[in-house]
Amino acid sequence: MLKRNLFILSFALLAAAAFFLPGAVSEWFWRISYVRDARIAVDTELDRIARTLSILGDLRQVGERNIALEEENARLRLQLIMNDGIKRENEELSKLLKIKDTYSRYAIIPARILSYSAVNPNRITIHYDEQYAKHLAQNAPAVSSMGLVGLVKSFGRNHAEVELITSRNFSLPAVLESREECTAILRGNGQTLSIQFLEKVCNTPPATGMKMLSANLSENYSLPYIPIGIIGALTDDETNILFYKGEALPLFKKGKLNHLFIIAGGSFVDEKLFP
Repeated sequence: MLKRNLFILSFALLAAAAFFLPGAVSEWFWRISYVRDARIAVDTELDRIARTLSILGDLRQVGERNIALEEENARLRLQLIMNDGIKRENEELSKLLKIKDTYSRYAIIPARILSYSAVNPNRITIHYDEQYAKHLAQNAPAVSSMGLVGLVKSFGRNHAEVELITSRNFSLPAVLESREECTAILRGNGQTLSIQFLEKVCNTPPATGMKMLSANLSENYSLPYIPIGIIGALTDDETNILFYKGEALPLFKKGKLNHLFIIAGGSFVDEKLFP
């Protein structure tokens, strides 16, 4: 009987220890100073990591918003350039035909650079949404918010090859800003643009530092008065005493072509590419 009572008492004590001891041991354990300090340090670090992740999430959203705003700003700057060019064109037509000013309509197709050619430093590959592919054509101008970048030479479902205006294959007539009667031929020389056949009378006052604007880009895509480059230097033309030759610096910088656009003709707008 005594043994039986001792067994029951021992079992009861073990059950009580199993119920109360873990909590007591745990409480005692966390009262040890270095363990408590370690726990505080871990909790602090976890809290810091959580705040950091939250901040990184917020920064990502801000970054994405900034990229979208930069593209929209570039598009609006380009639209201002185009509107100015269209206005000049229509003022010229008004003088010749005595018609009221009317603005032509162009579609601006956003694009971005995919890569630079490894074999041709004056050619780039750009990407655009494939919904616009059917509206592209050879020699469609590619522009940045600074001005003309190049012409589309080939295109596919969602990408195109663009030849830069610095290419030796590039040539077009240009006019001097604010002096539309002063014309010249601009040719790519591999690095910058060569100026040919600029009349000497157009250098009074000095034309150095002034912009050259497109007179006509191609047979199918006439887009006058788009900025191309800035006159860097003029020298006498040994072959003709009436003209200067010289160099123009492109307005775009290769390393800063963050946002590009392809210009499509007015008929594309009628097809409601844009809402």
